[in-house]
Amino acid sequence: MRNALLIPAGAGSVSAILHLSVTLGSPGAFMLAYFAQLPLAAIGLALGLMPVAVAAAFAAVLVALFSPGVGALSLFIITSALPILMVVYFALQNQIDDEGNTAWYPVGRILVWLSMLGIGAFVVAHVIFMQGDGGIRGTIEAYLKSVIAGFAQADQAAMDAMLATIAKIFPGIAAASWILMNIINCVMAQRFLAAADKNIRPKPVYSDIEIPNWPAGVVVLGVVLAFFGGEPGFFGFNIMLIASIPFFFIGLAVLHSISAAWPGRSLALAGVYLLLILALWPAAFVALLGVLELWLRLRDRAKARRTNKGNK
Repeated sequence: MRNALLIPAGAGSVSAILHLSVTLGSPGAFMLAYFAQLPLAAIGLALGLMPVAVAAAFAAVLVALFSPGVGALSLFIITSALPILMVVYFALQNQIDDEGNTAWYPVGRILVWLSMLGIGAFVVAHVIFMQGDGGIRGTIEAYLKSVIAGFAQADQAAMDAMLATIAKIFPGIAAASWILMNIINCVMAQRFLAAADKNIRPKPVYSDIEIPNWPAGVVVLGVVLAFFGGEPGFFGFNIMLIASIPFFFIGLAVLHSISAAWPGRSLALAGVYLLLILALWPAAFVALLGVLELWLRLRDRAKARRTNKGNK
């Protein structure tokens, strides 16, 4: 019993330390905070839902003690504890099929749940700041202005226009980066556990992930609202960005699948990932490829071509 509590408590302590590293103010410490989810994910994927719940609760207590105030604790719960608890809950669900094999909860559906959690967080934030000056968009603009207040501003009008543009897409980009770090931390935890033979769930084949069709309807709804402009347009555009995240990963899976027979595959994929790091706009094409995969089944066609070539 004692060891059963010590391990989650240790993981929770590490998670809290990583989360609180942002209070140091340095860029390096800020980067460490992105990995506050890693110890929680490792405990959950190795020991199950209850141990990770204990670890998350222990971490939350430490965050509340060392960073008093609702903000820090709320941020930890929303950005680290809640998503990891959700991922672990779904990731460890399984059932025995008719052939006696264990079928695990699909990875693609976990991606969809993460994006829905991101949309839910955005909607809640939108409602909370609705009564403020300019709503959530005005709050973001005011925050960005305070951040750059110490820098020289040659053209105030141009700066205001740039901040207004950034504020328009900021919630979607922030949610996308948050979901991406959730995924990175969970994948890293699963890899570490698999290498140590401590994983409950077998390592998934990420290139074969599938998602249901209905999230495409959420993307379309966001696109339609975006055309209205104003507050509905702002709301719809960010819903579209967040709902597109699962399709982005499907698009990457398609690229990995269709490039399997390319002679310069490694170099081509490295170029794609470099382009995605350097610029945001290529991600839109990757997400579009993921949407098209729902109907065109590009991976199935690529596999069929490789099979036909192998049979000749």
